[in-house]
Amino acid sequence: MKNTILVITMGFILWLLTLPATAQEELRPTPSWVSERGYWVVESNGDSCVVRFYNNDNQLVYQERMKGRLNMDRKRTKLWLTRELEQAVTAWEKGRKTGEKWITAKGRRGGDW
Repeated sequence: MKNTILVITMGFILWLLTLPATAQEELRPTPSWVSERGYWVVESNGDSCVVRFYNNDNQLVYQERMKGRLNMDRKRTKLWLTRELEQAVTAWEKGRKTGEKWITAKGRRGGDW
C-alpha cells in the first residue's frame, strides 16, 4: 500500500514539474499586420497625427503628417499602415528621397481611418 501511494505521489510531482515546460512550447501566431521589413509608430497630437516608418535597423525611413486621427483599434488601419511601410522601405532602399506630406486622415478611400 505504501508503494502505491509513493508511486502515485511521485507521478503527480513529475507531472507538475513538466507542466510549465509544456506551456512554454505554445507559440502565438504573428498578426497579419506585422511586417518583416520594419515597423511604424503613430503619435497623436490633438487633431493631427504623425506616422513614422522605420526599417529593421531602427532608421527613420519616412514620416507622414496627417490631419485627423487614426482609429488604431481597426485591423484595416494597421494593414494600411503596413502597406505604406512596405512602400516606404522599398523606396528608401532604392535610394529615393521621400519627403513629409500632409493628407487628411479620412482622405484615403473615404473611410474612417
